[in-house]
Amino acid sequence: MNPIAILGSGFGLYGYLPALVAHCGRQVVLPERYRERFEARSELAEFAPHVHWARDEASALHGAAGVVLALCPRMQSYWLAVCLAKPHLECLLLEKPLATNPDAALHWHNRLESSGKVIRIAYLFRYLDWAMEIRNAIAHVTSNRLTVCWHFLAHHIRHGLSSWKRDHDHGGGAIRFYGIHIIALLAEMGYSSVIQSFTSGCAKGEPSRWNAVFAGTGLPDCEVELDSASPENRFSIISDASSAGAFRLEQADPFVGSQELALAGAVDRRVATLGRFCQSAWSDPRPMQDFYRPAIELWQALERCNGAKLASAAA
Repeated sequence: MNPIAILGSGFGLYGYLPALVAHCGRQVVLPERYRERFEARSELAEFAPHVHWARDEASALHGAAGVVLALCPRMQSYWLAVCLAKPHLECLLLEKPLATNPDAALHWHNRLESSGKVIRIAYLFRYLDWAMEIRNAIAHVTSNRLTVCWHFLAHHIRHGLSSWKRDHDHGGGAIRFYGIHIIALLAEMGYSSVIQSFTSGCAKGEPSRWNAVFAGTGLPDCEVELDSASPENRFSIISDASSAGAFRLEQADPFVGSQELALAGAVDRRVATLGRFCQSAWSDPRPMQDFYRPAIELWQALERCNGAKLASAAA
């Protein structure tokens, strides 16, 4: 079984590498220039026997059966073009957002869909137990409103770091980097339109807060409040129904409750969820998930609504 190449020396190493090895039983191949970072992380030492080293990124792709692109959106777009031209790469495991903006994401979706390759995009919320529960519950909710609240202090804000994850134009910010998880989950649940959306932040082009309301046929309106600059850690999904089918989830963050799936020694507690995500490329025969296009279309609609709000405010 040929290894899976990983391009990306950050989350690619401390997230995807242990997920692929420990959860999926795969070998991985890395560019030689990642070796120093790999060896500096003692918690990754146990995975060393499963790592093959290649001269560079192109060499890593040469003998691989698939690839993880754990890169910023602009670099992901560059390597997508390279990977799509290689017939031997059977599966592509991609990060979100798929591209820096929804129009570019739709372009890549169309190319990926016609490639015949197995494609997975890391909308990780759908692989968490609570997401499975809410998908089942939402069909029975009789309330008029569902609320999703996600408050946290992003790493780059906490430490004052300069990062693309701040920058809306580079695929970062409250909607494109964080909110995309919620948008994808709502699209999968059947939400298809946006009633309102607006963002705010301390610097131009760096939205850290986002509020929106979504609608879908036969579904309660869903109100979303996301604050990535909050001193409070809170994640909740609540329906206002008092009858059967009411749903209430309240915890510190989306990944609380997945500890039982955590891998001993894993540097990031998202590893087990990443493992579920990666394994879907081999356990699920569909080349692409059905909700990928609706998720991009809902993202498009939201950004148009959000843009109109900003234009109105400027006027």
